[in-house]
Amino acid sequence: GQLQAEFERSVEAAASPARRRNALLDRALFYLLWQGGLRGAEVEELRLADLNLAEQQILIRGGKGNKDRAVYLTERTCAAVETYQTVRGSGTSDHLFLYRHERLGKDLVRNRIKAAGRRAGVKVTPHQLRHIYATQLVNAGCRITTIQALMGHKRLHTTLVYTQVHNR
Repeated sequence: GQLQAEFERSVEAAASPARRRNALLDRALFYLLWQGGLRGAEVEELRLADLNLAEQQILIRGGKGNKDRAVYLTERTCAAVETYQTVRGSGTSDHLFLYRHERLGKDLVRNRIKAAGRRAGVKVTPHQLRHIYATQLVNAGCRITTIQALMGHKRLHTTLVYTQVHNR
């Protein structure tokens, strides 16, 4: 909750167009990681053509293990991505997310999420948000094989780690 409030506060407090664009970028990244369960590298590679907000989904192309999968988005995530798109601007590529008119650098997602966590007083990484996503699905009663597919895990054993967190 503290982290989510920090992203929302940053959007509200943005005093210039550049700060607003960066705050909207950060918020969209946060929701995709938390409510979509994406890996940081998957977020960096997203293309405009991968996004289908009308169907509330995004296509992950060549994820870990070079597998493609569809990720279903919450209304809040769609809204965050859509709002970011209004300020995205032009760039040198068709990547969904741009920073200073270039595709996201290798560690940019990780660094910006961690920085927001420090401001909110929470230690967090993009991968921890992915864990939270899976654990919330387990807590909601989602079948483990469905979670496996949503997360793009090759082995069920990898997904079972999240049930151990739930059982504690």
